[in-house]
Amino acid sequence: MKTANSIIQALGVLTLAASLPGLQGQAPSQSVEQQLRKQYILTRVGTNGVVVQAGTVLTVQADGIKASPASYLVFWPNNYKKGGGRVKQPMMTAKAGISKVDRGEIRFFQVGEKVYLAQMEIKDADLVFSIQSCGSCRPSGADPNDVPYRAEVSFQLGKGYLNTGTFKDIQETIGQVFAIDTSTATHGPDQIPSPPERPTPVTPPVAPLKLPATYTKVQTPADQLQLNADNTFSLQEAGQTYSGSFAATGSTLKLNISGGPETTATIQGSNITDSSGQTWVLREQNAPGAADANVLHNQDVIKMVKAGLDDTLIIAKISSSKCQFDTSTDALIQLKQSGVSAAVLKAIVSAK
Repeated sequence: MKTANSIIQALGVLTLAASLPGLQGQAPSQSVEQQLRKQYILTRVGTNGVVVQAGTVLTVQADGIKASPASYLVFWPNNYKKGGGRVKQPMMTAKAGISKVDRGEIRFFQVGEKVYLAQMEIKDADLVFSIQSCGSCRPSGADPNDVPYRAEVSFQLGKGYLNTGTFKDIQETIGQVFAIDTSTATHGPDQIPSPPERPTPVTPPVAPLKLPATYTKVQTPADQLQLNADNTFSLQEAGQTYSGSFAATGSTLKLNISGGPETTATIQGSNITDSSGQTWVLREQNAPGAADANVLHNQDVIKMVKAGLDDTLIIAKISSSKCQFDTSTDALIQLKQSGVSAAVLKAIVSAK
C-alpha cells in the first residue's frame, strides 16, 4: 500500500513539473506588446519643438507621409498596409481638427528626415505611430525657424497580429517606413545610465521681431495681437480690446497694458507663447521698404485721428493711397473705440 501511495505522489510531482511554464530559473518570454514598448520609447515634445523627455528618434524610409503644423494640435492620418508597398492617406477621415488645417501649410516628410515618436497606440488590428518633426535633427543649412510638423502612420497588420505574428515580422514591416536612428542618444527602461541624466530641452533660436506684425491665437483665430513699429500694440482677445506698449529682450516679450498689469510672453521661432501656454502664430510680416511706407493700415488711420487731423483730410489720404485695411467686425469696433468717425469708417470699408 505504501508503494502505491509513493507512485501516486511521484506521478503528481511529474504532472506539476510538466505544467510549469519553463525550466526552473528561466524567465517567461516577453509578449509582442512588451517588446514593442521596450524597443520604441516615446518622446515627450511640445508643439513648439521643445523636448521634455527624450525617447526614440526615427528616420523616415518611405515617401508619402503627409503632415500638418503641430500648432493645429492634430496628427495628420496616413495608412501603411503590410505588404502594401507605399504610404497612403485614407479617402475620408473624421479625425478631430483636420477640417481646421490650412491645406496650404500641409507638407510631406522627406526620406531621411528624422522625427520623434510622440505616441504609440497598439490596437487589435493596427499599430499607430504618431510622430513630430525633429527640429534639432535637421541638416545644416535648414531654416531654423521652420515650425514642427505632425503625422500619424497606422500600420495595418491584420486582426489579432499580437497573438499570431512575431515581433521580428512586425519590426520588419515598421522598418519599411521608419528606421531607428542609432546616432541620436535614446534610452529604454533598461538602458538608463546611472545616475540618469536629465534631457536638455531643445530651444528654437529666437527670430528678431519684424514690425509691424500681426499674431493670431491658434485656438481662437478671432483673437489677434498687433505689434507696431513704434513699440505700441493693440490686442483683441475674448471680445475685449486692449492697447499699450511693448518691449522685446531676447526671447522675452513684455506687454504693458494701458491702465492694467504687465504680462510676459515668450518668443519661439516666429511665433509667440503667452503666459497661459497658448500659441500665437505670425499671420502677417511686412518687410521694411519704401513701397510699404505708402500702404495704409488701421493703425495709420488711428494715428491720424489722434494727431487731430480733419476727417476730410483723412478721407482724401485714404482715397489717394494703397490700402490694406482689416475690416473685420472686431477691427471696426476697435477703430470706433479709438475715435474714428463714421465718415472715415465708411471710407475704410469702401477702400480698395
